[in-house]
Amino acid sequence: MPDMLYQTPTELLPALAALLETESVTLAAERLGVGQPAMSRTLEKLREATGDALLVRSGRRLVRTRRAAELLPDVTSALTSAARVLAPQPTFDPAEARGVVTLGLGDDQQAMLASGLLTRIRGEAPGLDVRIRPLSLDIAREALRGVVDVLVLPDMRGQYAIPDLDALVLSREYTRRFVCVTRRRQKLTLSSFLAAEHLLVSPTGTEGGYVDDALRTLGKTRRVAVTVPTFQAALAIVAETDLVATLPEEVTRTLAPRLHRQPCPVATPELEMCVAWAARFTRDPRHRWLRGHVAKALRERVRLAKR
Repeated sequence: MPDMLYQTPTELLPALAALLETESVTLAAERLGVGQPAMSRTLEKLREATGDALLVRSGRRLVRTRRAAELLPDVTSALTSAARVLAPQPTFDPAEARGVVTLGLGDDQQAMLASGLLTRIRGEAPGLDVRIRPLSLDIAREALRGVVDVLVLPDMRGQYAIPDLDALVLSREYTRRFVCVTRRRQKLTLSSFLAAEHLLVSPTGTEGGYVDDALRTLGKTRRVAVTVPTFQAALAIVAETDLVATLPEEVTRTLAPRLHRQPCPVATPELEMCVAWAARFTRDPRHRWLRGHVAKALRERVRLAKR
């Protein structure tokens, strides 16, 4: 933007509009709530800035010059635009809303959260279309670009380097804890845990996870017989095999309540589950409405899972 634009005395525009509309120093002063001498001085500044007399005497009254008459529509337009730019954001009416909102959810939240959340959103905003994207290593970057509106994800910044996650606003909603899940009821000691065959959820297909990290500190290893990319696949396989899986407790309670759950015999981290978004949308009324519903649906789902 040219430097000269910043040097333009835009603070004179209201007075210019009042003077040109009323063709009177007295009436313009009354309109802006200033004294007549102050408005006379402002008229002199405007004449100097524009290089035109703007108002000239015709008999007992002032009239616009030809240049002033040409300027009046532009001045009015500039003030209208400024008022629109500086006005508070309009209130958001969900019933009248149109467009698309996009959520970034892992497969666990897609299964646990999506139906209840969609009921909330579509009940209040039937004109909004909803798009759901899977979580990926690029999901934070997509949120910063505005491609994704709201994410639900664990805060794993202490364990993994997730590109651009630090640039997002993260609102903690609940704490995720891990449990061991099996088809049959059995007591897992560290010895039996190590002897079992395990199933690992690895969205990217990489080897190792929290359990393997904990075992490494003990000088132990386990056999991971199967890896799958999703929690839903893991639960389906455990329900049909003798494999042991270490999974989030609220996921197992909600999606596979008949499976046997018990504490893991090795230490696993507790993860803060968060609603996340780009900071530039924090005050946006539609965005606040959307993430409010996401947070409420998330807390409600966790509350039901604890029953």
